[in-house]
Amino acid sequence: MIFRQYFLLLSTFLLLNVTAQFTQAEESDFANAALTPFWQAQPMIESMFFIQSTAEQPPSSRFLFKPSKILKVVSATQVTVFAEGRDYLLSDDGRSLTLPPDSRIPFKTQEEMFPLMTSEAPKIARQAGDKSRGIFFDNKAGYHQLQVEVTYECTPNQWQGPVPEYVGSALPNFMKKLRDKRPVKIFLSGDSISEGYNASDFTDATPRCPAYGELFALAVERKFGSPVTFKNFAVGGWQSSQGVQQATDEKLALEKPDLVIIAYGMNDVFRKDAAAYQNNIKQLIDIFRADSPDTEFILIATMLGNVEWGMPMEQFDLYRNALQQLTGQGIVLADLTSIWRELLKHKSFYDLTGNGVNHPNDCGHRFYAQVLMAMLSQN
Repeated sequence: MIFRQYFLLLSTFLLLNVTAQFTQAEESDFANAALTPFWQAQPMIESMFFIQSTAEQPPSSRFLFKPSKILKVVSATQVTVFAEGRDYLLSDDGRSLTLPPDSRIPFKTQEEMFPLMTSEAPKIARQAGDKSRGIFFDNKAGYHQLQVEVTYECTPNQWQGPVPEYVGSALPNFMKKLRDKRPVKIFLSGDSISEGYNASDFTDATPRCPAYGELFALAVERKFGSPVTFKNFAVGGWQSSQGVQQATDEKLALEKPDLVIIAYGMNDVFRKDAAAYQNNIKQLIDIFRADSPDTEFILIATMLGNVEWGMPMEQFDLYRNALQQLTGQGIVLADLTSIWRELLKHKSFYDLTGNGVNHPNDCGHRFYAQVLMAMLSQN
């Protein structure tokens, strides 16, 4: 049984233990989705969000890879199956889908994506550029209800971006327990991405895909056969310094986790102080090691935020590099920053976001989990 803990920010922070209630079939589907990385997937499954740039152009969305055969186009909620010709068309170059008139697939116009601040549409103010406009923003299931998932066959080896290496030799304690099929305990410390924001399970929407931390735990159980206890201590809005304080106050190390995933950065980058961030992460590692010397760590360099929101994009690589400098025996890096940078060369940010600004959707959470699993897999 896998346990999940969510933190809710009320007048104070309250720790709630929530037991995931999935059927055996659902657990199997979710675990399988995390076991095969997208750069090896056959067939490929990815999300799309359709935008109409001008009145003269049809709404469109780009593929990550060029498909050889489209197998299925379905709403991200898994409720509606769409038909080729009626609902979507393959572009002449085969690298995107467009929507014909009267398509049942939803889309947004450019004006709807960047509404005037006087509009009643969901929005969040830009931090740069035209202050009179915002970005279409929804921190619940708004994006999820507008996106589709496309399943397609494609020729292999189209991914030219970074691929995580096997890191098992750097995590000897954790990997030995997995090889011996012994129970393992995995903790997650992070911000709203790690808490699970905008995964459909978090927003109470179908198909109720878990966030990446739980996907990873499910996949570890499936691949290695070890019973996994997963505890999520992430809190939306937090920076790394708050994670340090939490680990100190809650004495988390006394539970002696086998693996701690540390995933901060999306909020920290606004401070523009990679050295302070690095020091916080080091303190967090040291706190665990003081009471639990066998604990090992995966440090996650965060996905990128939305450049159109005016985020300090130059900081993401600096923060990734700060984490890299902490790696060594028992500490490894999951470089989602570099992977997301490559993803965004081929796809719109809005294809992979759950809120329009700084959270992944179901597809993005799957990509996170797939990267983590690839690091533990030799094949």
